[in-house]
Amino acid sequence: MSFKKTARQELAIKKLISPAQHIMLFGGSRSGKTFILVYAVIVRALKCKSRHLIIRLNFNAIKTSIWLDTLPKVLALCFPDLKAHPNKTDYYYTLPNGSEIWIAGLDNKERIEKILGKEYSTIYYNECSQIPLTSIEVATTRLAEKSDLKKKAYYDENPPNKRHWSYWIYIKGIDPDTGEPVKAGKYNSLIMNPKDNVENIDEGYITDILSGLSEKNRARFEHGEFTDEGEGSVYYSFDRDRNVRDLNGMTINGSTLIGMDFNVNPMTAVIATYSNDVFYILDEVFDPNSNTPKMCSELIKKGHKGANIYPDSTGANRKTSGRSDHGMLNDAGFTVQPTRNPIVFDRVNNVNRLLGEGRIIISPKCKKLINDLEKVVWKGVDLDQSTDKMLTHISDALGYLCWSLAPMGYIPNKPITGF
Repeated sequence: MSFKKTARQELAIKKLISPAQHIMLFGGSRSGKTFILVYAVIVRALKCKSRHLIIRLNFNAIKTSIWLDTLPKVLALCFPDLKAHPNKTDYYYTLPNGSEIWIAGLDNKERIEKILGKEYSTIYYNECSQIPLTSIEVATTRLAEKSDLKKKAYYDENPPNKRHWSYWIYIKGIDPDTGEPVKAGKYNSLIMNPKDNVENIDEGYITDILSGLSEKNRARFEHGEFTDEGEGSVYYSFDRDRNVRDLNGMTINGSTLIGMDFNVNPMTAVIATYSNDVFYILDEVFDPNSNTPKMCSELIKKGHKGANIYPDSTGANRKTSGRSDHGMLNDAGFTVQPTRNPIVFDRVNNVNRLLGEGRIIISPKCKKLINDLEKVVWKGVDLDQSTDKMLTHISDALGYLCWSLAPMGYIPNKPITGF
């Protein structure tokens, strides 16, 4: 049996050899993504003596899927005369020109430290939907081998939900950490689905297997679509397209309002205007030292002395330097409004309600708040307690402000339009 690329795989090759350094193939199950990426890695390895890495979150998974299946299959079908020698102790292949193709899993600390002690010309992240962006950033620092090859990072995945970093980088073209557009030409992607690979999959796989899946799983595994579900996210209603907007040049009437969270580490605040039943989040303050006087100084420096503050109600009793946090805010010239903390679940539901109605609009400069809204997940089941896995706690500050002015059950004066 000889290997013949499908039309979609031919298009994938064009993407892989494009000037982009980072290329992702995404889409449904059995679409030929992994096969063509392994093929591309071998082709690159044959061009000159070089080292290449295929990496996945779990070593046992990549051993089963790549080492024991796809890699030997690609070698046999596409390079039948190539004398490639496997090292079954350290899990790498040596090619006749001295090139090496390694596999690794991120879950074995000792092994991954050894692997990442080397430099590579290609790193291929298999099933990247399972790999945290921070891990990918660390591993990509090893994409630095001195060779004649242009350094390339390849990725594949069955699309996860739209909160995943891969969606924002490759589909929306936005850095999920900074909120800024990614560098033009650095990233490229291609969708590949089972219908593009019918000549290489079992007859009936699409009609008999994929068609029997739930609607959500068919969207992911047959049609290669990123889902809208938060899958455990606390702020599942947050949508950058709806809730993030450049507020420069907009006329927004209303006084400055500040939501604030008192936490051991860090202390946070959001600066907002509440106009026509819409919260416009203009700025944020993040103090990793959790010092109320420093927070006051920063707010005053930003020109907000005298503003109304809607804080975490526990600050009325928490004392620093002999004074409560609320007392220090009043002493600094702010007006502290009386607040009552609802249970966490109610506060979060209220924020989700307002986000979903388009009644929270956030400036792109509020990067920590946006990051929280996308990434905070529940870590416990006792929803009456603070069991959410927070990042900077700045979404709490937003929650206190929203609950004070527009708690659940509040009916806006007029319908919200234009969002």
